[in-house]
Amino acid sequence: MDTNKLIPLLSEMAIFVNVVETGSFSKTAKKLGVSPSSVSRSITRLENTLEEKLLERTTRQMRLSTTGQEVYSLCSDMMHSAKLAVSAAQTDKSEVSGVLRVAAPKALSRQVLMPMILDFIQEFPKVSLQLKVADHYIDPIGDEVDVIIHITDKPNIGLIARTLSQCRLVLCASPDYLKQYGTPQHPDQITEHNCLCLGENPRDRIWDFTQDEQKLSINANGSFAVNHSEIRREAVLRGIGLSVFPEFAIQEYLDSGQVVEVLQDWHIGGNYQGQVIAQYAQSKFIPGQIKAFVDYMQSKFTQQ
Repeated sequence: MDTNKLIPLLSEMAIFVNVVETGSFSKTAKKLGVSPSSVSRSITRLENTLEEKLLERTTRQMRLSTTGQEVYSLCSDMMHSAKLAVSAAQTDKSEVSGVLRVAAPKALSRQVLMPMILDFIQEFPKVSLQLKVADHYIDPIGDEVDVIIHITDKPNIGLIARTLSQCRLVLCASPDYLKQYGTPQHPDQITEHNCLCLGENPRDRIWDFTQDEQKLSINANGSFAVNHSEIRREAVLRGIGLSVFPEFAIQEYLDSGQVVEVLQDWHIGGNYQGQVIAQYAQSKFIPGQIKAFVDYMQSKFTQQ
């Protein structure tokens, strides 16, 4: 096929890749800002030009034909090369600019990242930053995110990982609560207290403690459960019970003495503890706005 015939097909191939990756004509249409019928026509034109059926469609499902699988793989490589070309151009810019899409957990965004990100967009006004705040797993490819920031001990394999900070879990209560009900000296005594849990799933009511070779799992029961750290923190400040928080969510109140850490000699396991990590796709050319953002965030965390 000569170049004159090939060039018009490039957009159809890009749409084909999007259809396969989203698994839906309507999702692709919404993503591209066109109608589903327009997406359907693009796929039909591609199939007619190649004289091959690429997608086998029924009213309920869609799957790649044997030829479609091979064509998708090659078209996907084409899209990747196109992104590298854009990245290469952006890397050479002396002034940082461009779109930057970042995803991070809700509590970490609200209580730690927000001032840093606002400082960043003021310092780099030519960067258009889009922040996606979500606690569920973010796929940097499928969700079209450039940088994900999360708290984990298991970074996503295949992505570059830059450690920004560390975050541990802290068990704490107000001085008034501890004065009235006593301070636990051992994890076993947790069962005697009003434990305020996350409450997202049954496992949240089991608190894991380790100390040297000792490992204990304690059933934590109480009068209130909520998957919002600021609301649980308010309950703790009012002396309603004790609870577990990521260190960043409670440090200010520990420093002021409004809450007291309990069982400091024990390590508490669970979600929202580990390394605070920024991750982004591996590439020969890393866009300037990604490098600038991660470097900036790393320097901000170092200053804390």
